[in-house]
Amino acid sequence: MPKTRQQRRAAARRGVNPRRKGTIVLLVIVTVLLVGGGAFGAYSVLHPPPITRGAIAGEHWHASYKIYICGKRMQNYPTVEGELHSHGDGFLHIHPSSPQYTGDNANLGNFLLLYETTFTQDAKGHRIMTFPTGQSLKDGDTCSNKKHYKWIFTNKGKAVKGDPAKFLPHNGDVLVMQFGPKGSAILPNPYSIKHPEVAPGSTTVPGVTPGPDVSQPNPIPSGLLTQTPPPSATP
Repeated sequence: MPKTRQQRRAAARRGVNPRRKGTIVLLVIVTVLLVGGGAFGAYSVLHPPPITRGAIAGEHWHASYKIYICGKRMQNYPTVEGELHSHGDGFLHIHPSSPQYTGDNANLGNFLLLYETTFTQDAKGHRIMTFPTGQSLKDGDTCSNKKHYKWIFTNKGKAVKGDPAKFLPHNGDVLVMQFGPKGSAILPNPYSIKHPEVAPGSTTVPGVTPGPDVSQPNPIPSGLLTQTPPPSATP
């Protein structure tokens, strides 16, 4: 029978059936979860979490680097073939293919070893860089201005903690290793001094890393690592 106006008003006041209300709430919750999950999935695709591991076989990454010593910028490392190497362009070329250079082994230490150089940190947190000739610079050493300095190691302007040799460079990183003030003057690269056959301008075709000649090492010219540019030099 048709309901009277009073009956319809009474039914409206009684509200929705509780069972039906629970169904509506459940549908709303499911809809929110589906929409939220889809949005999160889309965000994850567009903004993936940063990679923390080292490079693996099949990847080819590039990270820029600069080394400043006592007011001068060290000349770029020359072209020497390897799984972690450079081409005289100021970039680390990282494309490992063997376990020796993949994952945690795709580190800055192994890159520098290609150029017979080490950059490490001892148990007390003191850093030291040792060059192909055996000459080294450690925290607390001085430049020609008689000031004591410590190594500063940054990536994209942020200080890097821990042993620099274990640092895992990633694609797009901007590495700076600095002892003393920066400067625009160029410091000859100790590796190129010891191995002129691969120095910039050489006509020799680059090959594998020449083995170190420990019997007759070519010393770095006296004072090379402790020269400071004049005050007018642009940092």
